[in-house]
Amino acid sequence: MTISLKPFLLLIFLSLHLTFYAQITETDQQMFWSSFSIQKKINKHLKLNYFQLNSFNMDNGQMNFIQSDFGITYKLSKHWSTGINYTPTFSLDDIAGNQLVYHRVSAKIKVSNKITRHIYVKNFLVAEYHFTQRSKWQERLYYRLDIEYKNKRKMPWKMRPYISQKLYWYQNGRLLQYYDSDGNTTILASTDGLHAYRIKTGVKIYPAKNWSFNIYYLRQTEFNTQLFGGNELNSLNPNTNNIRRSFYDFNVWGLTIGYKL
Repeated sequence: MTISLKPFLLLIFLSLHLTFYAQITETDQQMFWSSFSIQKKINKHLKLNYFQLNSFNMDNGQMNFIQSDFGITYKLSKHWSTGINYTPTFSLDDIAGNQLVYHRVSAKIKVSNKITRHIYVKNFLVAEYHFTQRSKWQERLYYRLDIEYKNKRKMPWKMRPYISQKLYWYQNGRLLQYYDSDGNTTILASTDGLHAYRIKTGVKIYPAKNWSFNIYYLRQTEFNTQLFGGNELNSLNPNTNNIRRSFYDFNVWGLTIGYKL
């Protein structure tokens, strides 16, 4: 049987024209994320994915950034799967001609289990490499835990409430000068360590065979911890009272529309 990829590629191509009208910043604390995803199953093991995220500042309505995510997922067994993704983030600031594009690749491993009759758990371990060194990281690792309730018979539109959590490790960011309590310089190093936690909760709805909707709320909190060592974010320079790598906490209200080809 021949499987045509033309609809999948066409939808991706049509979406890319949107990715040049955005502005990215780490000062937005209230955001709305709208996104859509497209999946194409090649065979019982292999699946192609495209996901596009559009971020808006809720205070002024300005678009923050757009991310386009291209992925391949391979099912290893009933419970285990792996995959790789390429994710460019597009932004355009107020300086003419100063368009910014951030690129990253990631690899993941996922294990899924059913722990009760209607409760399912997914565990992810993901490693990211960012080609553009960010202020806080160039490599980023995270562990993700999803807990989902499924009861097709009693829930309308196959509704699935869920909660998802992520714990991030930052690595190899731009160097930061650290000081002791007397204002003397100590080390010049990147802010490596466990530094971010995200919690996301919402509901997935499947009103038709190939369509899905995901309505959610997400909260990110950055922090410092001595667990596993690492260096601090939000570190104060006692000589100037300035903080160069401040915590970035934000809230997101989001809607994702999914379609399976």
